[in-house]
Amino acid sequence: MTAHTAQAGHAEHTGPHHVNPRPNLPEGPAALTKDVAERFAHPRLGALLVISGLMFLGGIAGVVMRISGGYEDRAAWGFYAAIFAWVLSTGCSAPILSVATRLTKGYWRKPLVRMTELFTVSTILLVLLFIPLMPAIPSVASHVSFWMTPASTPLEGGPQWALLLGVLGLMVCGLGLLYTSARADKAAIAEQSGGAAAAGGWGGTPNQWKVMRQGITYLGSFYLMFLIFVHLLVSIELAITLVPGWRDPIFPAFHAITGLQAGLATLIIMLAVMKRLGGYDQYLGLDQFWNPAKLLMAFTMLWFYFWWSAFIIFWYGRTPAEVGVLLATEFGPYLTPFVIGFVLNFVAPLLLLVWNPIRVSFNGPVVASVLIVIGNFFDRWRIYGGAFGVNPLGGHELPLDRIPMTRIPDLADLLVLLGALGGMVFFYLIASRIIPPISLWEVKEGQLLTRVQTLLRNTVTVIGKPE
Repeated sequence: MTAHTAQAGHAEHTGPHHVNPRPNLPEGPAALTKDVAERFAHPRLGALLVISGLMFLGGIAGVVMRISGGYEDRAAWGFYAAIFAWVLSTGCSAPILSVATRLTKGYWRKPLVRMTELFTVSTILLVLLFIPLMPAIPSVASHVSFWMTPASTPLEGGPQWALLLGVLGLMVCGLGLLYTSARADKAAIAEQSGGAAAAGGWGGTPNQWKVMRQGITYLGSFYLMFLIFVHLLVSIELAITLVPGWRDPIFPAFHAITGLQAGLATLIIMLAVMKRLGGYDQYLGLDQFWNPAKLLMAFTMLWFYFWWSAFIIFWYGRTPAEVGVLLATEFGPYLTPFVIGFVLNFVAPLLLLVWNPIRVSFNGPVVASVLIVIGNFFDRWRIYGGAFGVNPLGGHELPLDRIPMTRIPDLADLLVLLGALGGMVFFYLIASRIIPPISLWEVKEGQLLTRVQTLLRNTVTVIGKPE
């Protein structure tokens, strides 16, 4: 593999508190490729792979149990819908850090960008979860829907097909992004191991590098657009349109922003796993935890901003319909999940990340991320559990005829939840055994464009940024 070289346009001096972004890494493209090939070739995280695989199999059993219970009781699918939305908000939203930092040319991302992109395989799990959920989505004729279609179109039976196209598009863009960004590294690993025939036609020509970079940019941008589109459809068709009186243009934005928060938290947790258990501690330094932690704190504050912006309108409006929405999703039977989600998504992470000694550490962002991932699930549960438990009257101007009862998850629900968690980890670990978790070509580029030097009494990193 030939490293992409670029002329340094200008130098960026990082502050004295920054650490070397490439501590103890092998110097030179050949040594770096050999090091990653050796780490990549040996099996690791085997116990976690087996455990997550068993959890995934248990989740399949839970889905079969849920389907066997039928679709007549729509409330029975509320917990399942929450799990589907949780997977969308965690594993499927994690790759956005790669997309955003590529577009903004954040150089601290280079050691972790591939670990971020590996989460695109979670879209496979999202599609598998959505297919059994399709019959539980009510038809357009049964309630006020986002879609205004004639009876002759496929959407007349429900918004299932639009949602299916959305999740399929998300999967195609995600897997395409992963394949495109990893092609050069697969060729380098094959060449290192003496199997040049496995390079798949990659020769490292200038035209191939140009096509690869453009493909990453386009596929990453489309992945972002599809992700927001799916968040929009899920929040509208699986929540807002099911509750009479729920008219809230802010909620889809809240759903997407909180999904990005949970996706970033999921990535930080996996970075800790790969650092501690996967043997990649040399590649993941303090910057790879500190910089995502700053973004995580920003999304945590945005969580409250978007929730409060919608809540205050309903609280002071106090129409019967608005009171019904608040009782169904926040202050009624799902008060406990709402409070847990509020504390774990906003209060606890903010109190942790606002302190520099905690935020600027390895363990502090990980603890905050675990709280956020758990809190995001409880937040999705109170939303979709309440929405699916409503008995709609067919009009958005009418208050609820009854507030839904709290539905405690049964064995099938718990198995699906464990299967979703295990599935995200299982698919990720399988992908990490096929594709190098370290983006070789980007780390090599970073080595060519960075150097550490002394400025007065401080050690700083000088980064040359290409034109």
